[in-house]
Amino acid sequence: MAPIPEIEITQRAARRIRAGHVWVYRSDVKNKHRATAGDVVHVIVRHRSGGTNLLGTAFFSPQSLITLRFITRDRVEPDADFWRARIQRACDLRSEWIGGDTAVRLVFAEADELPGLIVDRYDDVLVMQTLCAGSDRLKDLFVDLLKDLFSPRAIVERNDSSTRKLEGLDEATGVLFGKLDGPVEIEEGGLRMLADPLAGQKTGYYLDQRENRVRSESYARGRCLDVFCYQGGFGLHLKKGGAREVTLVDQSRRALEAAEAASRLNKLEVRTQVANAFDFLKSRQAEKERYDVVVLDPPAFAKNRDSVSRAMRGYKEINLRGMRILNAGGILISSSCSYHMRPEHFEAVLLDAARDAGRVVQVLERRSQPRDHPERLGFPESRYLKCYILRVL
Repeated sequence: MAPIPEIEITQRAARRIRAGHVWVYRSDVKNKHRATAGDVVHVIVRHRSGGTNLLGTAFFSPQSLITLRFITRDRVEPDADFWRARIQRACDLRSEWIGGDTAVRLVFAEADELPGLIVDRYDDVLVMQTLCAGSDRLKDLFVDLLKDLFSPRAIVERNDSSTRKLEGLDEATGVLFGKLDGPVEIEEGGLRMLADPLAGQKTGYYLDQRENRVRSESYARGRCLDVFCYQGGFGLHLKKGGAREVTLVDQSRRALEAAEAASRLNKLEVRTQVANAFDFLKSRQAEKERYDVVVLDPPAFAKNRDSVSRAMRGYKEINLRGMRILNAGGILISSSCSYHMRPEHFEAVLLDAARDAGRVVQVLERRSQPRDHPERLGFPESRYLKCYILRVL
């Protein structure tokens, strides 16, 4: 076996790694080397005396701005047993609290020290993403390990993320093992829902709002509106919690058909409407409609740092209109899944919207992504979801 290449990085990057971060950008890679895309490398920094210190072991990706993704702070040569232990550890942590739910994120990439690897479980089906050159090279090994650890009915590849383009990787979707012929029924907080690993959003379902959707049941009351609803998870939980009337709004007819199917599975009556969310909220305000609970769960408006300013305007508009159509004392559940929209930015948008709406707003809960999407301290990119539960007076 060829020796593992060494990659030297700048002192600036070394300080970030020592502070807890796990990425090194292209501009901080110093030396020429023999490494190729997807290689495991040892990362060093040179000190003033001329010697070097080892910082750890990482995946190498020359085409990406994120050139190094740290696997460990130790000098290792990862083999199948190493990766098996990492996957097993991540899954064991989830098993401690997942309870009766049958949909869970088993592996959350860098947060679980498995760079670029996502594994979601929908009942007896696993969905995998390999989002960097290093994890993609190990795709076949990961499939074998997942088969051995979980004995799934099927393993699906959902490598249709734009992230792969930045790594110089092709997009791909398909069944890697077993057979799958349609959506998978899952259970979430006592509700039966449908995930579609081959055709649904993300890996087939929005797992990252799971705990927030269940939590919304305790705020259910009167007349409720779930905007950008996708498959209606928030709205169905509100109905389960005792809401008198629930309207689900999304611009995708297909998403609403999935929501309607889930409502039938659970014998819950909801209304659905295909509409552009901005136009719908504007029309509800113009018609002086009023609701007791409004949920706003839009897609990421800020895809990068340059789009934050434009995104803030979009978030402000929907939250302003959401506040204006709430009855006094009504509940607004408002989310942003844009990493670049930092919590302080999002809270400033909510305050600005409240001022323009002429409403006093109380923060009841500041929530984030669920426990199966853990944030890794020192690596802020692992925290992206903001969910505020507000009372509008």
